[in-house]
Amino acid sequence: MSQWFSCRKQNLLTSKNKKMATIELNDQFTNEWTVFEEAVHKYYDNDNDPNTPFPEITMNDCDGIIYKKINDKYYRRVLVDDTVNVKWFGAKGDGKTDDTEAIQKAIKSSHSVRFDRGQYIINSTINIPMEFSGLSISGSGSDIWDKNSTILTTKTSNTLFKGAEGLNTFKISNIFFDGKHNANATTSGTIAMDFTDGGGLILDRVVVKHFSEYGLYSEKGLLRIENCYFRDNKVGAQIYSDSSISNSEFAAGDIPLRLVAGGNRLVNVWCNSGKISCLDIEPLNTNTGHQNTSITNLYIGEVDSGQTEAYAIRIRGNDVKRVQQVQISNSFFVHAAGSSINGFVYTDKADEIILNGINVLGRGLYSTTNDYTSHFIKGINSNRITIASSVINGINKNAIYQGSNCYDWEIFNNTFNNCGDHIAVNDEGANIYVAETMGRTSVIGNKFLVASGSPVPYAAYVSSIDSLNWDSNFISYPNAIIVKDPTYTSSPENNFSGSFYRNGSDFKTINKAALTASYFDHGFVRPNKNLKHAQFFYDNNYRKPIWYDDLDSTWKDCTGTVI
Repeated sequence: MSQWFSCRKQNLLTSKNKKMATIELNDQFTNEWTVFEEAVHKYYDNDNDPNTPFPEITMNDCDGIIYKKINDKYYRRVLVDDTVNVKWFGAKGDGKTDDTEAIQKAIKSSHSVRFDRGQYIINSTINIPMEFSGLSISGSGSDIWDKNSTILTTKTSNTLFKGAEGLNTFKISNIFFDGKHNANATTSGTIAMDFTDGGGLILDRVVVKHFSEYGLYSEKGLLRIENCYFRDNKVGAQIYSDSSISNSEFAAGDIPLRLVAGGNRLVNVWCNSGKISCLDIEPLNTNTGHQNTSITNLYIGEVDSGQTEAYAIRIRGNDVKRVQQVQISNSFFVHAAGSSINGFVYTDKADEIILNGINVLGRGLYSTTNDYTSHFIKGINSNRITIASSVINGINKNAIYQGSNCYDWEIFNNTFNNCGDHIAVNDEGANIYVAETMGRTSVIGNKFLVASGSPVPYAAYVSSIDSLNWDSNFISYPNAIIVKDPTYTSSPENNFSGSFYRNGSDFKTINKAALTASYFDHGFVRPNKNLKHAQFFYDNNYRKPIWYDDLDSTWKDCTGTVI
């Protein structure tokens, strides 16, 4: 019990205008002088009924910390912002003492909890009850370099915080969770924050590092995370439905960030340097839906996977629940460091995925056989995928790979720059590869550019030209092939195989000999009136495009041979 060193009465009006006294007491743990006020009622009521008055203070409440009885009168500590300090309950924060019991007592006081600067050892799990809903846990700093911070750590392999069923809408701020109590520790904490049952968590300016399983684990939704930093955890954070993340970074470990249900919103988020991936978007289980997620201003860095091909973003459903309606926009994807084989986006059992306004930088001409960027996006069993208005640089093989059981992909207004180059051989050089026979792929308004002089890259490979909607694409590279299908041979008359086809009455391509481009008609009878130089026509008799040479009034193929 704190000792009563001095007493100073002050006039304090209660709600009934009755003058109450205050006294100053010296805290036994902090040696601070604190003010207690004479009181009849407790600070809170467990039944949360606004029509019921707060219960009266009894001897059972007198803990010597919040409530006291002196000379037959009850006093309660004057709290600023309804907040208690863990040191009032005996916590040391000296990096040596196990502060678990003191912190748990502070949490059970049903007031918001404050930590001063220091390193607090938690060797057993702190349980946060449902009654803590609406309250907060705050520290005095969360510097990522461990300076001037409130650090919560452990010397055992335990979970630090665990939320109870029904816990909701409470906040943690300005705290550094560190799974290792020092840099040389051989044991690390398992989970920093386990909210399998508690939802509505708010995190602000929180750092989480060095946990062997999860920095944050959630199976409840409505999380709000901002200004946070997760690094070197096996899984940085697992986020459930209808949550938002802003101005935060998730880095290193196996998987920096997992979204395991839909309805999430991410803005200004960095994900990089995972060993398996950087961002996973997949249902928690076969009972969990995953629709309607929006991500903007996302930075994706490389995966430190070594020689195993890995994808920075994995969007994967399961046999019962597919991932649907995910949009990623106005973002930067970069594979610029390390020695690894990376792709950027992998989809499986996913539909209605939109990648819009993405600036992509692959390894390009800096690649080697052990360090290259395989694909911008590779999908299997994924439908209605849209890639639009993006600049795709330096993908070393097929930039877009529309794999088996993938239908209705739309590829609009993108620039493919130096893709399918430096590592690719044969049809790996196709910037767009469509494996499905009737993929129903639209490729409209794109640019395909190669400045290296390599003869390998070309625009697209399709398993069936009849499923391609191709229009208004600009080509600038040495290869004579524009679109290739399985009927292609290396003979000159097939150099444009498929390049001219689109769903409609007109076609557009580039004629290597005439060095120009034009819309043209097709049929079995060639035009014979009002002919113009370099006018195109697809001759169905010869099954290839030809052009009119006004200089000698002849029709020629792409090699300049008169047809």
